[in-house]
Amino acid sequence: MGRLVVQAVMVKRGLVVCALAGAVALAACGGSTTRTLAAERPATAAPAVSTTTARAVAPSNVATDGIDLSGTPGVTPAEAHRAEELIRDTIADLRRYASPTAAYAAGYRSIGDHVSVEHYVNWSYIDDGHILDPLRPESIVYQSRGGTLRAVAAMYQLPFGSTFRDVPDVGGPLTQWHLHANLCLTDNPQQRVLSSFTAISGSCPRGTSKASNTPMLHVWIVPTPCGPFAALEGGTGQVAAGQTRRCDTRYASVP
Repeated sequence: MGRLVVQAVMVKRGLVVCALAGAVALAACGGSTTRTLAAERPATAAPAVSTTTARAVAPSNVATDGIDLSGTPGVTPAEAHRAEELIRDTIADLRRYASPTAAYAAGYRSIGDHVSVEHYVNWSYIDDGHILDPLRPESIVYQSRGGTLRAVAAMYQLPFGSTFRDVPDVGGPLTQWHLHANLCLTDNPQQRVLSSFTAISGSCPRGTSKASNTPMLHVWIVPTPCGPFAALEGGTGQVAAGQTRRCDTRYASVP
């Protein structure tokens, strides 16, 4: 089994080599994806994130962990495999950030979206050259469970300035990226806090900016009504033009 990591154009961790060209409640359940992001790329198709064996997973684990995305219409076996691996790696590596206290110690700060979930972001990770790295997720999503905030998802975000044309093909239509073009966050580079909302095509007040206006992907490590890659617990995000918000109810129990 392999760890999905993309660093700049190419990153090598152990035996993994991944290549890539330039990328609040109840889960929002929209329709199915009408086309893949790869179809939006001009001239050439989106490069796939490729992996080789790096982390050994016992065969019995694979058979019993409930993470099986095979047979999804429009998704190739390779895409399903990469998506499954990303879930497994995220589950394993997010344990170190089980509590907000652990995340804070690692440089993550809350954006103050205290609704049904709360995002902690390490802003230094946005442009650090690591993409889809479970050891360095750009954001961690916390939710109150039994009165305690627990990590429930990682949110991987592409570097500032990226667009939907820059997203890597991980799981094809399974892994739907989204952005937030209507959120204004304060400009403090260490802790950007949600300040106000604006129109998708609008501007933000002085001292704030659309810091969430680059593609991002949630990977939920707890069962979610719309599946492990549900765009958001809430309907405020935007997906790529030509797509509708995907809701994989068949995978509501995954992981």
